[in-house]
Amino acid sequence: MKLAVDFNDGEQKRSFKANLRSKKDSIIWMSISPALGVEVMRLMITPDSVMLISKIPGDKYYFEGSIDILNEKAQSELSFEMIQDLLVGNAIGLEQGEDKYKSRVDEQQYNLISKYTRKLKKVVGSGEKNTSPDDSLYVEIPDKKYERLKRRGDEDEFLVKRYWFNGYSYELERSVFDDLYNQRSIIIEHDDYKDYLAQSYPELTRLIINSSFKRQEVEIKINRLKTNKEYEFPFDIPEDFERKTTL
Repeated sequence: MKLAVDFNDGEQKRSFKANLRSKKDSIIWMSISPALGVEVMRLMITPDSVMLISKIPGDKYYFEGSIDILNEKAQSELSFEMIQDLLVGNAIGLEQGEDKYKSRVDEQQYNLISKYTRKLKKVVGSGEKNTSPDDSLYVEIPDKKYERLKRRGDEDEFLVKRYWFNGYSYELERSVFDDLYNQRSIIIEHDDYKDYLAQSYPELTRLIINSSFKRQEVEIKINRLKTNKEYEFPFDIPEDFERKTTL
């Protein structure tokens, strides 16, 4: 993939180009360049590791570590499979047999919403049957009671997952994750699907993270895509680069 990426967190905006190569369920490799086209960073992610080379003048180094570093940076569970699904328009977290969902028709789309746990019903004051597709979910109980419920549960018990699929093509168009444990929401939107060798890919993906103190937006545009070809994943570390143990 040839990508154009825009990032905005309300305080700063960044844009860069990326050349991305991947091998399904194995490797995601990325070469990142600013507008002038000179590579400033190379990144390689596997199901259990992260490797990075920074070529930024004055900040040259390399990093090798566990995939867990992504969880620390995102302050949430983030796996190789999730990144892979995000890039190709698959539904993140929608695993057959793992969760129960309520389905309904929402105009021209099919909507799935995960069934609420007992603790979640107490937190929001209702169940999934009373939740309209576009409702925003909030903590509706006093802080002390809310903190007490959090101590007795885990993050998965406070998570609502919603998905919208195109009613004709069944392509995923929107996902919303309401994380009541950390009081934030994550919205993923896919648009402009194109067919490549009998497989559809979204040429435009938007990722929006909302919390009580910040809103972050990432827009990923696929400018070119090729599939079913073999590519190398070069990752030679320059001898004079020092290793960092954290990012």
